[in-house]
Amino acid sequence: MFNYGGFFTYKDFLQGYHGQDYMGAGQFIFLGFSILAIILISVFWRKASHQKIDVFLKVLAIAIPFLEILKIAIESYYDIKGGHGFNFSGLLPLYTCSLFIYTLPVAAFGKGKARECCLSFLTTLGIFAGLTNFVMAPILNTYPFFNFHTFVSLNFHFWMVFTGIFLMATKYYVPKWSDILKGIIPLAILSVVAIPVNYALSDYYGWSVDYMLYYSGNGAPLLPDLANALANAGLRPEFTGIVFLLYVLIAALIVSIVRFIVHLSKKSKTGKTV
Repeated sequence: MFNYGGFFTYKDFLQGYHGQDYMGAGQFIFLGFSILAIILISVFWRKASHQKIDVFLKVLAIAIPFLEILKIAIESYYDIKGGHGFNFSGLLPLYTCSLFIYTLPVAAFGKGKARECCLSFLTTLGIFAGLTNFVMAPILNTYPFFNFHTFVSLNFHFWMVFTGIFLMATKYYVPKWSDILKGIIPLAILSVVAIPVNYALSDYYGWSVDYMLYYSGNGAPLLPDLANALANAGLRPEFTGIVFLLYVLIAALIVSIVRFIVHLSKKSKTGKTV
């Protein structure tokens, strides 16, 4: 048994909590309701006007970064107050999912090619990154289900998945083959920052830092073993390159699935191959 404390209880004050809610009932109930909500809203609102979707994106582009900044601020306050210092190895917004807070405002308020690249990311790798963290919910290893930090994390990844699917369901933005490259551009830009941060903090300070999975692949199947094997052979940079290539392949797979669905949809409407 453990003491949940209050909704805003910091991890150091959670007596006896060691990840008991991970893969627990609360997580699966939330996951089930969220999947149902994504399907129902996408179906019933699939004919929403682009003007309404513009408003949706703008509201989300303000709310999501605000909640994320608030979460980081609260966590950092207690980390520093408790003598831990700022958590450079876990709180810097350099995760693949962090791209949601960067691409969303550009998709909502931007124009031109930059906006296209951000919409491409949201409808490809954004769905994948959000879905993996949404389903696995690693936050539950640190915080219980009924906690502010868990609330922000689960909702963050829910909106990440929902936004990408909703944009496609409403035909606001449906990825084309060129979106494989476009969606990778935001990822490549963040990688330019995340990779040196990983290597600097891990190699020079001895901290366990693995933003975007580029250093040790923690939390992903098979990647940690591959990272260790290549690192022992002096090939850590090659591992980083492999992870980036995996992102490209995943983006290509998602676009391929989308284009196949579009093809079937057009074929069913016209009664002939398009």
